[in-house]
Amino acid sequence: MDTSLHIALCDSNPGDRRHMERLLERESDKRINTTGGFYVDTFGSIEAILKAALVYDVYFIDSDIPLSDSYTIALAIRKKGILSPIVFCISNVDYRTYEPLENTLFIDKPIDTTELAALLDSIIDKKKEEFIPTIELRSNYEAYYVTESDVLYFEGEGYSLTVYFKDGSSRQATTTLEILREDLSNYDSFFWVNKKTILNVRYITGFNFFGVTMSNGKKIRVARSVMKALKNRKAALGY
Repeated sequence: MDTSLHIALCDSNPGDRRHMERLLERESDKRINTTGGFYVDTFGSIEAILKAALVYDVYFIDSDIPLSDSYTIALAIRKKGILSPIVFCISNVDYRTYEPLENTLFIDKPIDTTELAALLDSIIDKKKEEFIPTIELRSNYEAYYVTESDVLYFEGEGYSLTVYFKDGSSRQATTTLEILREDLSNYDSFFWVNKKTILNVRYITGFNFFGVTMSNGKKIRVARSVMKALKNRKAALGY
């Protein structure tokens, strides 16, 4: 897999932002022939970073703008379903004392280059060990990301789509099942069972003459022409 890093740098101070860019460029040069270099995109506000279409391998954040401080930005990133590491660059506020967020790291400013190098190496190692592909979806307002194991099924008609999750929640997306089917082509667990539904075969708990029952109790009609292929897919995957 690719072990280069795509980095998002969000710093509300232009001078600090340029300095951090230079530090990351130097670290990238050191790794260009080993793990691969870094690709760094910089942002100066919460609005800019949340509009970014790319899911970054790591987010470096330092902002002291009221209502757009580092912790607020981190919460917004997690709300989008992004699981990547978030590095709080500690200057005026010690975010170590805040309520913990999953997969967060900390580095003090002024940045110590040895500490930065070690932190980047740990992020690269973790990327190798814990790579989980995500599926990008978009609503009229935002892009967000889901993992295969979180999705029970998709239901849609036209350009309106609802994603149903194993935790009982659901979310809207603006796309068609035809487009979604192409996006899911690398996931053997997703199966288009009727004109309006793509389901995750790992969460089928029962078959009957008319369709299947999902782990949340939902009964979904399955076209008779695909029932045998659906059963074979589930058996082949061992679910």
